[in-house]
Amino acid sequence: MNRNFKFILTICMLLAVIMASACIGEEKEETAKDTGSGESSQELVVGISSDVNNWYLEMFAGGDSRFVWSQVYETLLRLDSDLKIIPGLAESWETNDNGKTWIFHLRENVTFHDGMPFDADSVVFSYSNKSYARQAVLRPVQSVEALDKHTVKFVLAKPMPLPYYLTHVAWPVMGPGCLDAEGKFVKPIGTGPFKFERQTKDQEVVLTRNDAYWGDKSLLDKVTFKVIPEAATRVIALETGEVDMIIKVPEYDVKRLEAKEGIQIHRKLTTFTDFLQFNCDSSPFNDTRVRQSVAYAVDTQAIVNEVLEGIGKPAGGRAYSPVMMYSDPDLKTYTQDLEKAKTLLEEAGWKDPDGDGIRNKDGKPLQTTLIVSKGVWAARHNPMAQVVQGALGEIGMDVKIQVLDDGGISKLESTGDFGMILRTGYFVWGPYPRHFFVHHSANPYSHYHNETYDQLVNAADMAIDTKEQEELYHNLQAYVIDEVPAFYLVHEEKIVGTGPSVKGYTISSEDPWLNLSGVYLERK
Repeated sequence: MNRNFKFILTICMLLAVIMASACIGEEKEETAKDTGSGESSQELVVGISSDVNNWYLEMFAGGDSRFVWSQVYETLLRLDSDLKIIPGLAESWETNDNGKTWIFHLRENVTFHDGMPFDADSVVFSYSNKSYARQAVLRPVQSVEALDKHTVKFVLAKPMPLPYYLTHVAWPVMGPGCLDAEGKFVKPIGTGPFKFERQTKDQEVVLTRNDAYWGDKSLLDKVTFKVIPEAATRVIALETGEVDMIIKVPEYDVKRLEAKEGIQIHRKLTTFTDFLQFNCDSSPFNDTRVRQSVAYAVDTQAIVNEVLEGIGKPAGGRAYSPVMMYSDPDLKTYTQDLEKAKTLLEEAGWKDPDGDGIRNKDGKPLQTTLIVSKGVWAARHNPMAQVVQGALGEIGMDVKIQVLDDGGISKLESTGDFGMILRTGYFVWGPYPRHFFVHHSANPYSHYHNETYDQLVNAADMAIDTKEQEELYHNLQAYVIDEVPAFYLVHEEKIVGTGPSVKGYTISSEDPWLNLSGVYLERK
């Protein structure tokens, strides 16, 4: 009896231990699932500055939404980390008439997130007359035609290096399943490595891995983009582990973060260049000599050193970042020369007879405005504007800084009621030099009308031969240096910060694009 009792007691104790272990195991598993931070969790959390304001092809994907789009949607052609064009959803392409007709041969056995096949009809759908791309930058495209299931023909009104345009994530290929039977947008459907799961406005966007992806499947199970508008708050979120990665690290935080254990800062010169856009239609900037005086007055090397903590490259008036196609390495740029700047103003009739430090002409003071956006670039543009203001004050120009939202800036652009606008990027994607259209008179916001310039831009954009392109774009860069429709300040660096768990991330020069291929997490 005693022996049986001991046996039964031993069995009960063993069962209790097994059950307790099972409960603990279940508790740990549930905790890992709930927090997303367990040892095996592959949920990457990325801090971005703005929410996705649009998912459909009728509108441009503004702000940081393109970093999210690049996970869901794909383009016909892609760029590698050094901006070399490579196949995307199209495996090959050619033109047989010097750029007026382009044929794209599509990748087979690719499906959209809703299971529908990717084919020529979906390309026709994505580049219809309703698309933003056709309305804004692909106006020369007359028709898009499916030749067969996996071949598409683009017919243009003029020659055009179309493949470079089709690398931009803001006009990708979308699945017709984005729309319901009545033609209303339902949800984003792409072919990318991640699928849309949910969005909480101004808080987060959650994507899950596309297990049916045609290429190398992501090592991540999920990517959550957290909307954190303030740059300083994003940095804190990275330091505290609230997020694994942040986009657009402020320059003033880079050195400190580089020295912080567990944080890795990724930097690469991008295609974006900050510039002062002039209102060349109105005084005082309707005089080339006044615009040149600004170029001689502003020290772009000092802006890089003193404002941007040595991050980026001084442009000195160069319109193209060195990473872009046909950026002329021998271009003669501006260096600060205050005496030259003052002499140019004197020649333009702006003098200071009363010695009050502000020049006058025909009884009017040399006063102007410098507009800065309240947007995501404000952290760098506000101090840059102050440097410009100080430099122009030294040569007798009174500059008032106005900080406005995008709506306010657009209104002043429409009326022409501004002197200068501090900008970044703008018609800059990949390596192709589309940016020169910013100053083309056909652009309603150019505020610069020069027939010679327009002819050069038109000829360059229609050239297909690479040697001809290079010559024309070199001529355009020199023309911008001489004419100064805008003064280019700094070639920007793209800066991404990652926490200790992030492995395998490679930064690219393309901006805005977030390459998560090969990224995985090792959580402690």
